[in-house]
Amino acid sequence: MIESQVESQNFIGGEWFPADSGATLDVVNPSNPAEVIGTTPDSGAGEAERAVGAAAGAFEEWKATLPSGRGAILTKAADILESRTDELAELMAREVGKPMKESRMEVGRAAAIFRYYGSEGWRMHGMMPPSTRPGVQVSSVREPLGVVTLITPWNFPLAIPAWKLAPALVCGNTVVIKPASQAALSAAAMMRALKEAGLPDGVVNMVTGPGGTVGDALVTDSRVKALSFTGSTSVGLGIQERAVGKKVQLELGGKNPYVVMEDADLSDAAAKIAFGAFGYSGEKCTASSRAIVVEEVYEQFMDELVEATKAMKVGDPLEEDTDIGPVVNSDQYEKILNDLEKARNAGRVVLEGGATGSADEGYYLAPTIISEVDSSSETAQEEIFGPVLAVMPARDFDHAVELANDTRYGLTAGISTRSLRYAHEFIARSQTGLVNVNLPTAGLEFQVPFGGNKESGVGGREQGPAALDFYSAWKTVSILPL
Repeated sequence: MIESQVESQNFIGGEWFPADSGATLDVVNPSNPAEVIGTTPDSGAGEAERAVGAAAGAFEEWKATLPSGRGAILTKAADILESRTDELAELMAREVGKPMKESRMEVGRAAAIFRYYGSEGWRMHGMMPPSTRPGVQVSSVREPLGVVTLITPWNFPLAIPAWKLAPALVCGNTVVIKPASQAALSAAAMMRALKEAGLPDGVVNMVTGPGGTVGDALVTDSRVKALSFTGSTSVGLGIQERAVGKKVQLELGGKNPYVVMEDADLSDAAAKIAFGAFGYSGEKCTASSRAIVVEEVYEQFMDELVEATKAMKVGDPLEEDTDIGPVVNSDQYEKILNDLEKARNAGRVVLEGGATGSADEGYYLAPTIISEVDSSSETAQEEIFGPVLAVMPARDFDHAVELANDTRYGLTAGISTRSLRYAHEFIARSQTGLVNVNLPTAGLEFQVPFGGNKESGVGGREQGPAALDFYSAWKTVSILPL
């Protein structure tokens, strides 16, 4: 059992500091808004600038550390995180409302990501192709960029910081991370694990506070050479405009489709769509937010979908059998309720959801299914980030693909079918960075590239070997022995 209250501070140069002003932000339990589970600094530009200075000061020594030594620290940090699985899972459940079974999996994923990139310290492949010039030796090696800034959201408090931090560190960069204030307690736990694992002071620094002050200072600091951001499309594109002269990577929103063909196993498809749409209250960029179903099986599928959705439990995220906890905070709660009203007017309400009580009792929302939604409506086009699913009929396969691609986003897509022709054609025609056949849209594998097309992603992929390309620069060397 974790302490009743947890304090997070800024982590700069290996030490913990409050905000210069002494101001703090409360971290509220979304299951019980009257409960403050911890505080985090309400920092400003000064703290951000000092953190960048600490990272810049630590860079040369960290760059000179053998990659295998960097990897060994990540591997040890993985062991530390894993040894605290129950404690960290409970912290996430109380901090952001993530159900315990998903929180435990997230701790395991964060540890596995650290191990994966830790092992890269023993590889760090370069290349040595034959030269076109007689007697010349040509090789290319990776070099770190310098100080990198990571801006992470609240919905994956450990996994997203891990999949940015680990490749950045193993490549030899130093880091300033700004986690979402709502998820700062989990981020602080990761800082403690890295320090305990032997990470030198200043190599990783953490500052919390508003995006308009702390975030802007980090985005515009000329000492920062690269920036990786996960969050909303509007905020991300604004960051891109201000991050002049920096390498920028943005993982943004999604409006992810799941196509159900006439030959699908309808019960299986319904279960996977319900999980993808409503698990963790739909607070995933990979959530299935649009189901596109061929008319031949539309009504039968809707019956299966309603049953699969009703089988999911809305409740306390600390209970082991909960599938859907509260949404993260009051702002998100009110936004989703407003979006839900628009959704009710955009189609036929098949399963009535929404608030299960008053906000004072927790920010709980039951799943809502809206059928016969027009593809041009706001409900079908804009990310809700809550437990609301739009369902649209399609005449046939070609029409289903057309509807699936009819959005400015392009993160992930799914299809349920027994047909190899449908599957392979959907893979080829889907305008997304990720395609899932007979699998939920929500769910990632960290050893392969992750990211979206169109307005879902900018600046290269995360995870897998692709992350090493973002966090390093190639240096090509040509030698002619005399």
